[in-house]
Amino acid sequence: MQLRIKIALTFSVMALVGISSVSHAQRGGGGRGGRGGQRNDANNGNNDNVSQDIGVTGAPPMATPVAALAIEHAADLKLTDSQNLAISAIRFSQDSANRPRLRTLDSLRPTSRPANGPNDLSAEQRQVIEERRAAIAPVLEAVRETNAEARIKVMALLDSDQQKRAAEFEDEARKKTEEDFKRKARSEGGGGGGMGRRGGGRPPED
Repeated sequence: MQLRIKIALTFSVMALVGISSVSHAQRGGGGRGGRGGQRNDANNGNNDNVSQDIGVTGAPPMATPVAALAIEHAADLKLTDSQNLAISAIRFSQDSANRPRLRTLDSLRPTSRPANGPNDLSAEQRQVIEERRAAIAPVLEAVRETNAEARIKVMALLDSDQQKRAAEFEDEARKKTEEDFKRKARSEGGGGGGMGRRGGGRPPED
């Protein structure tokens, strides 16, 4: 009986959060403490360190989003049962929306890159890159929007101390993603994200 009450309360909270999320997203706001919105660029695929031509490299890697991080670090954040349930539901919705998009991005990832760089391309290569860029862009934007909306909802469920700690976990995840990407690019001859043999790693589905 208590579990049913908790679940009912959780979805009531989520409904209220969902109603306010659109207006918050338009203002770039979020949860309490002003730490919502699209704070973590890596979570939204806007990583400046991997901001290369997506037509050449494919979609950039994305760090683990805050919903997954909050659940992973539930003990550190001292999440209540109702917070844990609500955030788990947000993550499930986020993953469900992004899973087919990530498969699409993976299928569009090039298996090779131009040997002499993007400034020495044949007409056929330029056409392939342009078509790939056009196919990736709307899918990547949809992932970013879903991640931003999910972040707003998660942060709205946290108090100011929890928000601050969650943001720290985001920064750590972003840095790890960047380091892993650079390491992979170097190992494949990309020189830290240059025009190597292969594209970067697949964005994680978390």
